[in-house]
Amino acid sequence: MAHFPGLASPRRIRCAQCTEEQRQWIQSLLEQAGQYLDIEGGADRRRFCLEITEEDASTSPTWTLSFDESQAPAALIRLWQHGMLEE
Repeated sequence: MAHFPGLASPRRIRCAQCTEEQRQWIQSLLEQAGQYLDIEGGADRRRFCLEITEEDASTSPTWTLSFDESQAPAALIRLWQHGMLEE
């Protein structure tokens, strides 16, 4: 097992800066991702680690989910790669 922190590419989205429609879309993606909670990935695979935290919280996340990238909804991968696109 190996962990390469340099390969991690975190993406931060501040929902307070999103429109209501964007927030609903993100919520839908998170619900889709939550379906894969029990699916295990194989060796040498990347994993998505999602965290939701309060803007002013300096403690641990309020919600986390980790799953194999191959199980990620395509829209979630695009969101991670490109962030929120302006409409």
